[in-house]
Amino acid sequence: MVTVQEAKQKVIENTFPLSVEGRDVIEAVGYVVAADVQAPLSLPLFRQSSMDGYAIHHEDIVQSGMALPVVAESQAGAPELLTLERGTAVRIFTGAPVPDGATAVVMQEKTERNADTVLIKEYPVAEKQNVRAIGQQVREGAVALPTGTYLTPGSVGFLLGMNVQRVEVYRKPKVGILVTGDELVQPGNPLRFGQVYESNSTMLAATLRQEGITQITIKYVDDNPEATTQALRELTEQNDVVLATGGISVGEYDYVGKSLEEIGVETIFYKVRQRPGKPLLFGKRDTTLFFALPGNPASSLVCYYEYVLPALRRLSGKADAFLPTVRLPITHPYSFKGERDELLKGSATTTGVTPLEGQESFALRSFAVANVLIHLPSTQQTVQPGDLVEVHLLPFFC
Repeated sequence: MVTVQEAKQKVIENTFPLSVEGRDVIEAVGYVVAADVQAPLSLPLFRQSSMDGYAIHHEDIVQSGMALPVVAESQAGAPELLTLERGTAVRIFTGAPVPDGATAVVMQEKTERNADTVLIKEYPVAEKQNVRAIGQQVREGAVALPTGTYLTPGSVGFLLGMNVQRVEVYRKPKVGILVTGDELVQPGNPLRFGQVYESNSTMLAATLRQEGITQITIKYVDDNPEATTQALRELTEQNDVVLATGGISVGEYDYVGKSLEEIGVETIFYKVRQRPGKPLLFGKRDTTLFFALPGNPASSLVCYYEYVLPALRRLSGKADAFLPTVRLPITHPYSFKGERDELLKGSATTTGVTPLEGQESFALRSFAVANVLIHLPSTQQTVQPGDLVEVHLLPFFC
């Protein structure tokens, strides 16, 4: 059995970014840049006004209230660059080219227009004020986005603004899910006594899609050793990561561990000193990763967020793979016994965190409203209101 920290370290040590693929920028949100993106042009390409107002030479204004003749107008998209003569002003709009000779733009709110003259009601006027310099965002030939950048909608806008339409990224992993259990019935079908509706596969698939992973294969098998082995073998051949839910404990009908051995999977660790989620297995065959998750839904989801999700993010090229961690004061007392760390479903705000009712390994109701996991190490078995605790923010924390 390994500790929580040892388990996380072993996951990271055995996980590396996948191969690189080219993607259209508009389809690359959620991917990680695999090669530096060089700027093919400067942004801005020309000096731009950041305000509606008047372009002037700042040294022409020696006192507030000076009047200058307005000799021209510069609009966004103007095809020609104007030239400003000293002692004159050019009416200008946001995004428009700043005329040659102009050193500043006075915002419209600090002027007063009278026919063909403008009264400048600002003094002093600073050089370069309200003027975007050429290359202020990025210079042509510079690294616009370095390797490892996570692409967001803002990234898309930035790249397309430089006419970069395709980018090299790390591909997302293909994930196979194996669900085992004679007692499981798909939702929508009638239940017999002793059966339960199967939700783990859909729950895990939902978490994968939330991470931008769409290539998902799900197989269902009864508690049968031959069927379990065959399903795992097929999933191994098709995927980068295989998740098995159920069948990994020590019961007479738990066949996943033996099947993994049979298909040649090396066990890196089995069992983690935590509650819930102790019977977690992490293994590897060649480049394919295996996580045998507990069958209890809450245990399975805890293990997903703490271990599987970081592996998926590492495969996708992310450097910061684990859930963001903060320390917050706990609002209610809590205590436990034993040598295992506790991972509690919680509800957090920016000022504190509350453990939710229903911490049992089978209970998903509390997970349905949780936005964090509270990690209490075995060395911190009793906490009182106001004590700081380690809090892991779930991906949808708000």
